[in-house]
Amino acid sequence: MRRPFLSRRLAARRGAAFLGVGALALTALLPVASASADGASYDTGGAVRNILPPGSHGNVNTVEAAQVGPSRTGTSTTPHNFADQLEMYDALGKVSPGQLGESDLASYYKDAAIDLPAGQEVSSEAPRPGTTIRRDRFGVPFVVGVTAEDVAFGAGFAGTEDRMFLTDLLRHVGSSRTVEFLGPGAGNVAMDIGQLRVAPYTQAEAQAQISSVLQRYPKEGPLLLRRLDAFIAGINAAQNKLCPAAFGLPVGGVTGGSTQTGAGFGPDCPVEYAALEKPPTDFTRADIVSIASLVGGIFGRGGGGEAANARWLTQLQAKYGDARGLALFEDLRERNDPEAPSTASVRFPYEGNKIDRTAPGAAVPDLTGPTASGTGADAGSTNLTIPPPASPTAPVAADYGVVSTPWGRLDLGLRPHGMSNALLVDAKHSVSGHPTVVFGPQTGYVTPQLLTEVSLRGPGIAARGVSFAGTQLIVELGHGIDYAWSATSASSDNVDTVAERLCNTDGSAPTVSSTSYLVGSTCTPIDSYVHTETGVPSATGLQGPSTVKLQVLRTRHGIVTSRLTVGGKPVALVTQRSTYTHELDSAVGFARVNDPDFVSSAATFQQAFDAVDYTFNWFYVDDRDISYFGSGLIPIRPATVSADLPRWGDPAYDWQGYVGFAGHARQTNPPSGYLVSWNNKQAPGFSAADNEWGYGPVYRSQLLEERIVARLSGGKKISRPLLVEAMADAATVDLRGEVLLPLMLRVLGNDSSPEVALLRQWVTDGAHRVDRPRAGAYGDQAAIALFDRWWEDGNQSVARDVLRPALGDLVDALPQGIDDHPRQGRGSSWNGVAWYGYLSKDLRRVLGEKVVAPYSTSYCGAPAACRAVLRASLTGAVQRALAAQGVASVGALTYDKHLDDIRATTAGLVGTRPIDWQNRPTFQQVVTFTAHRPRLASGPAVSRPAVSRPAVSGPAVSGGTSLAACR
Repeated sequence: MRRPFLSRRLAARRGAAFLGVGALALTALLPVASASADGASYDTGGAVRNILPPGSHGNVNTVEAAQVGPSRTGTSTTPHNFADQLEMYDALGKVSPGQLGESDLASYYKDAAIDLPAGQEVSSEAPRPGTTIRRDRFGVPFVVGVTAEDVAFGAGFAGTEDRMFLTDLLRHVGSSRTVEFLGPGAGNVAMDIGQLRVAPYTQAEAQAQISSVLQRYPKEGPLLLRRLDAFIAGINAAQNKLCPAAFGLPVGGVTGGSTQTGAGFGPDCPVEYAALEKPPTDFTRADIVSIASLVGGIFGRGGGGEAANARWLTQLQAKYGDARGLALFEDLRERNDPEAPSTASVRFPYEGNKIDRTAPGAAVPDLTGPTASGTGADAGSTNLTIPPPASPTAPVAADYGVVSTPWGRLDLGLRPHGMSNALLVDAKHSVSGHPTVVFGPQTGYVTPQLLTEVSLRGPGIAARGVSFAGTQLIVELGHGIDYAWSATSASSDNVDTVAERLCNTDGSAPTVSSTSYLVGSTCTPIDSYVHTETGVPSATGLQGPSTVKLQVLRTRHGIVTSRLTVGGKPVALVTQRSTYTHELDSAVGFARVNDPDFVSSAATFQQAFDAVDYTFNWFYVDDRDISYFGSGLIPIRPATVSADLPRWGDPAYDWQGYVGFAGHARQTNPPSGYLVSWNNKQAPGFSAADNEWGYGPVYRSQLLEERIVARLSGGKKISRPLLVEAMADAATVDLRGEVLLPLMLRVLGNDSSPEVALLRQWVTDGAHRVDRPRAGAYGDQAAIALFDRWWEDGNQSVARDVLRPALGDLVDALPQGIDDHPRQGRGSSWNGVAWYGYLSKDLRRVLGEKVVAPYSTSYCGAPAACRAVLRASLTGAVQRALAAQGVASVGALTYDKHLDDIRATTAGLVGTRPIDWQNRPTFQQVVTFTAHRPRLASGPAVSRPAVSRPAVSGPAVSGGTSLAACR
C-alpha cells in the first residue's frame, strides 16, 4: 500500500470536519466523473494503456533514502512506486515478434482509464474542500474537483507530492539560477549561461507573460489565469505539508547550519533539501513561466543554424569557386529532398529557395576578424572562472542541461533532439474495425522522470496523461474521454539569426565592442543588464561562496549571442525565436485539447493545437479517425532574405507575419491507411529548418513504416499486439545496418573476405542490437563491433571516406554530426543524421540505381574507384578492431552490449538501474477506442470563437532600459 505522505502528527491537525466537507462535496461528482456527458464510458476495459518509467512517485524522504542504502538505486518495490514501471518497460525488449497477444499487453502497459476503477483505490486525500486526490496501485493521482480551480489546485498538490524537488530544480534552471540552488559548480555556471542565451527573463518579465496571454486570448486567458493561480496554491500547500519546518526560514540558507539535518524540514520532505542545506520556498507565477520557458525554448524550436551554414558555404566557395561551392552546399543541405519520408502525403509548400548570399537581406559573417562577447559573458564574477559562451555557430552549448549536484552530475537532456514516435493505422486496416495506435513522446530517461502522470476531472477538463513537472494543471500528452493524442518534435523553422548593425550614439565609428545598434536610422542602446546570483556553500563540498555576474544583451529581435563583422562592418548576432517572451501562450491550446466540450473530432483536435506555438507534430485518434497536425508559430520571411543565412536586422527584412492554419501540414485518414512519425519530415514541400540537414532519403521512420506495410501486406489487418510488435522490433534495429550496410556490401561486390561474410550475416539476421533472452551479449556481436568501428572510430569514418574524394579536407568541416549511437546511453538513436542520406544517394548512384534529385557530382567516384575506397576503409577498420581487442580474427570480436544500456540521469539522491537499449518513447500509449459521443457537425462544442494569431512585431526598445516584446 502506498505510504501516506502526511505524517500522523500533521494529519491529526486537519480535523474530521475538513475532511468530511471535502468528501461530501466530491462524492456526488464521482459517478459522473467516471463517464462522459452522455453517461457512457469509452476508455475502460483497456481501451487505453500506457507506460511511464521509472514510476509515479519521485520524492524520496530520509527514511526511504536509508531503506535504499548506499547503492542509492531504487528497485521495483523500494521506494514504493518509485521504479515499478521500469521493469514493465524493460521487459518488452525480451519479446520476439509473433509472441505478443492482446492479453499480454497488460504485462507491459498499465490500464489508463481517466477514472479510477472501483476497488482499485489505494489511497485518498482531500487537500481542500472541493478537491480530492485518489491513487491507484501504481501511485497515479486521480484528481477530481468541483470547479476548474479545484482541479488545478489538486494537480499542483499531487504533482508536488510526486516531483517536489525536481520541480524546484526546473524553476531554478529555467530562471538561470542553478548556481544559487545547487552551488557554484562549473556545470551550473554553464547551465545558467546557456539558459540566459535562450530565455533571459527577469522576474518582472516572466510575470508580464501572463498579461500577454490575457491580451491574445481575452476569453480563454482569464479562466486559464484563475486555474494557474489555483495550481500554484496547490504546489505551495503541498510543499508546506511535506516540509512544514522549512517555511519561515531565511531564503539564503538553513538557520543553525548543521543542526538542521536529516528530516529537519519535515519527515516527508525530499531528502535533497537536507543535502543542499537549503529549504524550499513558495512558488509564484514567474516560476511557472520559468519552467515553461525552459521546456518550450528547447523542445519546441527549430532553426538557428544560419551562422554555421554561412561558414560552411564560405569555406566551400573559397576552395571550389562560387558555382561549384554553391552546388556542393545544395547537394548536402537536403532542404526538400523528394525522397525524404514524410508523415503527411499531401503537399504543404513552405519556403525552399536555394541559399543566396547575394540576397539583399543576407548577412554572411566574416570567417576571420575581431569579435566581442554577447549574452553570458563574465561581468565581474568573484571566486570563479567563467567559461566562454558557445560559439556563434553553436548558440546552445553541446553540454547544455548538464548540471553539478552534491551527489553527482545531472543531465537534464535539454539539448534539442527528437526522440518520440507515432504509429497510427486507420479503421479500415485494423482488425477491430476501429483505428489502432501506438504513440508517445520521448523526453529522455531521468529518475524521477521529467514527465509526470495525472488524471484530471472537473468542469471543462477530462484527461489523463503526462505533463512536464511543474505544468500539471493541464495534460500535455494523453487522452480524453473518447480520443487520444500525442506528439513528436517537428523542429520547424521558428528561430532566425539576425545581424544588427552596431553603432555609437555619439556618432563615432562603431567597433565589435559597441553597445548600440541601428533601428532604421536611429542608433538605439542595446538593452543590457547584469544577471547576478550567489552560490551558497554547503557541507557537501561544492566550492563557494561565489558571486556569478553574467552580461545579458538584447535587441528588439531577441538575444545577442556574439559580436563580430560582416563584410568588415561590426554587427551583433541575435537569436530571434517566435515563441520568445510568449512560452506560456501555448497553454491555451493544451487547455482546449483537455476540454471534451472543445475536442470531439479530428477537425476540432486540429483547431485546438493550432493554438500551440511550439513546433510539434500532433497525432489524434478516436473510434473513427486518425489525424495529424503540425503546430508552431512559423514565420513568413520576405523574399529579400535567404532563409539559410543570417539576415540583416533592418525593418525591411523582418518577418511578415506567421503561417496560417491552412499552411500547417496536416492530414486525416490518409490513403495509405496509416500515419508514421519518428521526427521525420512533416510533408512534401515543407522545407526543413536551416539547422535540419537530415531530411534525406534515409530516416529512422522507415523502420516503422516498413513493418506496418509488411503486416498489412496481402490484405491483412493489424491489431494492437501487431502494432506494438512493429514498434518494438524497430526499437532494436540498427538503422545503418538495415538500410546502409546492404548498399555498402553491394558496392564491395564479390568480396569473400571473413569480414564481409560476417557483416552479410548480420544484415540477414535483421541488423538488430538485441539480447532478448538476456544472455549477456547481442547476437551478431562480432559484426556489430566491426561495423561500429567502420562507421566511426575517432577521426576515421567510412561516411567521410565516401565523400572525401569530392570534398577533400573540407569533409571534416561539414557541420553535421556523423552519428547518433546508442552508446550515448539515452535510448534514442539514429535521429536526424544527414550522413545516412549522403551515403544512400551516392552509393545508389554507384550501383546504377535510380536516384530522384541526384547530386550534382559523384562524391565517391566511379564504381571501381568507390569500391577501392570502401575496401580500404573496411580494411583499416578490421585492423583497428583486431588491434584494440587483441584477437586474430574478426569472428573473435566481441561487443559489450552494456555500452548501449539506457542509463537514466539521476535527478536527486536516488536513481535506477540501467536497462537494455531499446529505441522507443519514454511515455507510450496503446489505444483502440470502439465508441464515441455523438459528433457535432462542425466546430468546437463551446461558444468560443477560433483564436487567430496576430502578426506580432515588437516595438523598438525605448532608451535601452526594457526588453521589447519581439516575435
